[in-house]
Amino acid sequence: MSQNKIDILQRALAREKSARKQAEKILESKAAELYEANRKLEKSYTELEDLLNRTDSQLQGVFENIVDAYVIMDLMGNILKMNEPAVNLLGFKHSKEDFNLLEMVDPSEVNRVTSSFKTLLEEGSLTDFNIKIITRKQEQKLVHINASIIYDKGQPVAAQGIVRDITQAKKAEKQLIDSENRLSTIILNLDSGVLLEDENRKIILTNRKFCDLFKIPVSPAQLKGQDCSNAAQKNKNIV
Repeated sequence: MSQNKIDILQRALAREKSARKQAEKILESKAAELYEANRKLEKSYTELEDLLNRTDSQLQGVFENIVDAYVIMDLMGNILKMNEPAVNLLGFKHSKEDFNLLEMVDPSEVNRVTSSFKTLLEEGSLTDFNIKIITRKQEQKLVHINASIIYDKGQPVAAQGIVRDITQAKKAEKQLIDSENRLSTIILNLDSGVLLEDENRKIILTNRKFCDLFKIPVSPAQLKGQDCSNAAQKNKNIV
């Protein structure tokens, strides 16, 4: 082998050794960073666990007395504690299951949840938030949430929330609205004059035939909310 080829190989070997040393330094640096991040994470969980243990007697009283589902989670959404109503509502087998609540969010609600979780972290609380979830038993439910941040020495460490199942209530509300709409349609199209009033004698609904019979110069929609006390004497003057 010529001296020229030997020189080329030696330079290539030197470059390879240099590159390997640089790679080893980078790996050592990344390993150190990973170790430090892991150490900080372990410290955070230890502090959070300590906080929960310090207030365990208070939380136990809360757990025993709250009828609604009550959940405590870390800032990543992982469940830390929950009471029995929460176990039943969310479809768990027991209160010690490891699970991230964000995985229960209905796919159609992900953007809303992301935005609301940001609000919770920034403002410290979230109220009257309705969201569709899919439980561990694969049941779709609509829940109402009130949540707040738990602080330790001024730093947010966890979140707690009251969760209520409003699935059936919303279905009943929709059925009532649909029923009222059907009734309104029937009344508006009757060939007889009809007027409905509430307990304060305010007009809830009337139809065109009623206005025609009493020669009221306004539309049925304009009469809604009007006081119909002494209507027999004043019906011609309603404006």
